[in-house]
This record gives sequence, C-alpha cells and structure tokens, in this order.
Amino acid sequence: MTSPKRFRVVPLEQGMSLRNMLARRVRGLDRDRAAELIRAGGVYVNRLRVRLPQVLVAAGERVVLYTEALDAQPLPPEDLVFVHREQDFVVIDKPAGVPVSPVRETAVGCLSEALIHRLEAEGITRPYVGVVHRLDRGASGLVVFTIRSIANKSLHKQFRDHRMRRGYRLRVRPRPGCEPAGELSCDAPLIKLSEGGVVIGKPGDGRAKAALTHFRLVGAASGSASDPELLLDAELETGRTHQIRAHAAHLGFPIVGDHRYGGDGAGDRDIAPAQLDRLCLHAQRLDFEHPVSGAALAFEAKLPAWGKLP
Repeated sequence: MTSPKRFRVVPLEQGMSLRNMLARRVRGLDRDRAAELIRAGGVYVNRLRVRLPQVLVAAGERVVLYTEALDAQPLPPEDLVFVHREQDFVVIDKPAGVPVSPVRETAVGCLSEALIHRLEAEGITRPYVGVVHRLDRGASGLVVFTIRSIANKSLHKQFRDHRMRRGYRLRVRPRPGCEPAGELSCDAPLIKLSEGGVVIGKPGDGRAKAALTHFRLVGAASGSASDPELLLDAELETGRTHQIRAHAAHLGFPIVGDHRYGGDGAGDRDIAPAQLDRLCLHAQRLDFEHPVSGAALAFEAKLPAWGKLP
C-alpha cells in the first residue's frame, strides 16, 4: 500500500474544480484520471470523502488522495448472492476478500457499493443502502443491509442490544496443549487500537470493553496428529471489532489465515495460492426480528469447502 499524498489548496487554486486542481498538482494525473480517482472515492477534502469531480475547492483546504483507488476492481452487481430480500432490507452472502463498506483508500469493490448499483440497475432512483453491521474483509457469510430507512432504527437497536444472534464457522490450528474440547467460552475484555485491531485488556483498564464469545468443537478438519486443524462453531454475545479472532487466538487456537492474530503466519500451509488472502471465518447463521412486523427471522448460509467436515 502506497502512502497517501497530502497537500493544501493554494490561493492560486481558489475556485478551481477538484478535478482540475488535482490534474494541476499531481504528476501523472490528467483531468480524466483525476475525475476517475475522485469517483472511485480516493480523494478527501478536509477529511470528507468527495466523489464529485466538479466540486470547487477553496484556498487552505486540506486534500488527501489515495492513488491506489485507480486500481480497485468493482464487484459486479449481478454477482450479489441474496439469501433474503424484501422492500425494507436484504440479507447477502458476502464472498471472502470483499469489504462490507468503503475502505479508507476507495469506495470501489465493496458490498454496499455493488448493492447500490444493483438497485440502480433495477430502476430505483438514488437508492438508500444502510450498513447494519460489519464482517471482516477476509471473512465470508451473512450480512444484512437496510434499503429503506424505516428499518434502520429497529435493526440497529437489535444489534446494539445484542439481540441479533450471529453464528460462525471457523477453522483453527491449535497451539500445542491448547486443543479445545466440547464447549468453552472466552470473556476476555478487548481494547480497540487507534491503528486498527484489538488487544486483550487487563483488569482495571478503563479502555477495555466487555466481550463474550462461545465456542463449540465441531470436529477435525485435516492435518497430522501433531499439527491438527479443527472446525469450531462460535456465537457472539457482544459485537466487538475482531472479537472472534482475538478470543480464538487468546485461547490458543488462532483462525487459519489470520495473520494479524495468528502470530506465526497461521494458515499459510496446505492452503491453495488462490485462497491465501482469505480468513477461515464464515458467518453461517443470522437471527433477528423483522424490523416492521417483529416476526422472528432466521437465515443460514452454505458452508465453504474449508468449513465442512471431511
């Protein structure tokens, strides 16, 4: 990942369009490429993402741009897999490697952007898409979006109050002496780091947030007796950033493919090259109340090949 370019608008550029100003200031960007970069969500003005090339800039404004946005590949809207769809919300089976919402460097290639384009292609003018919860980029499985604002309050409240039940399948490689057996839980508090990710909190640390994850052994996946890989199911009682990943690693069985919490590159061995970027974490089940009727709803996604018992 390249470092972002940062500069201020000078008095001579007062009243210029953002596109023309970038073409003037950034080597290798002509007006067309500058417009493409802006539309891809790679440009911020005063910390706000701007996606309209014709916006006028003012002297003194801070501009940050991420040129890698030009290389981002869109997720084809027709590739979206709807597990459930109605007028207020949708449940989508997210593929691994796709972010739920725009990342810092670009808005292209995320699930919410593809959903917007899908609704536009169906004739909906200026469609609304609301992100209810997130799922790590490398993970796969069920994600719910609102497509009418009327559903926002109920679904967000269910998520905030931990009434939206989420079940996950994960593949782990236990460290020696840390093989899970039966059922176990982890309630280690988590501290969110400013640079991203979390660490396990210590007793009395005011930054630590309560977190509770339940794990259940499903069975052996593969590997030798000395270096096994196991399948587990997990259910969240809370919804902290990277909660399952951090708790699994804390208990001694990091998730296969988790380079952040696995420590020693867990997940590289015996994984096909095309799968190296994926995290063996799959949101398999999602239960919540209908945002309008209050009826109980339950959804389930198909397991990926790595998540099935041999």
